[in-house]
Amino acid sequence: MFVNDEKLCRAGVGDDGVLDTIVTWVKLTGEAAEEARRSNVPVEETTLHVGGLSNRTHQRWVQRMLTVGDHVTIAVASARNADAPSHSRKQNRKQDQERERQYFLRLKAKYEPSPERRVQHRPSPETKFLNVDLDVWSRVPLDGLVTAFGRKVVVLYVGKEGRQHGAHLEVGVSPVDADRTIRRFVALVDTLPRSPRKIWDSARVRQFNVGIQAGAAPPAYELRLQPATVKAVARIGAQIAFRIYAPAEQMTDQTISHATRAERTHKDVEEAQ
Repeated sequence: MFVNDEKLCRAGVGDDGVLDTIVTWVKLTGEAAEEARRSNVPVEETTLHVGGLSNRTHQRWVQRMLTVGDHVTIAVASARNADAPSHSRKQNRKQDQERERQYFLRLKAKYEPSPERRVQHRPSPETKFLNVDLDVWSRVPLDGLVTAFGRKVVVLYVGKEGRQHGAHLEVGVSPVDADRTIRRFVALVDTLPRSPRKIWDSARVRQFNVGIQAGAAPPAYELRLQPATVKAVARIGAQIAFRIYAPAEQMTDQTISHATRAERTHKDVEEAQ
């Protein structure tokens, strides 16, 4: 890895693992920019990241800022040795699961009102598209697959689910419509390295779950997918499901959580296979 012809590192993970290089540009606007200025945080930045995963250990060689005019060069080579990473962290399943649990509870508190607040909650007046989740279930761990996707996805959960392993992801950008969101996921799968692609291909279920919030209007709602999108999903061995959330006024204290809905959807998929 070179920046402006200066060598930064030779990164490598051996015969089995994941290696990634990511250049990220971020510019905040509106309220997010104002909040960043108040917190003395840059509203625009470009960063370079070189990292990987091997033997259940997250590794990082480079994490630095870039400026306009920098030249980033990646040389792909076969070598007997690599530089030692500047940072490494062994995966701790208990800590990772606890972080995931805390993240889930924060989302649950934000998006699922308490029984006391549900009575006062007004339903969304219109039926609308929410997002597309990628749900994967496999007999083998999915951490390598999720790591290979990098920062281009938001990890809702990855880990054990009963006797198997599950991963639930969203794309890392705001969804415009179901068609383009699914195509973004397909593009990520198409660019997977060989080892993570084997994990994808061996998964028992690979499902794009289109979420729709039902409302009082309009009388009819259409969500269309282009034929090319459906063909692309079939090409990578995945399937498409639609999850319709009932209007808020129909929710009761017994309304099932998102996690339970995902679990029931998985059971339905297994029964259909």
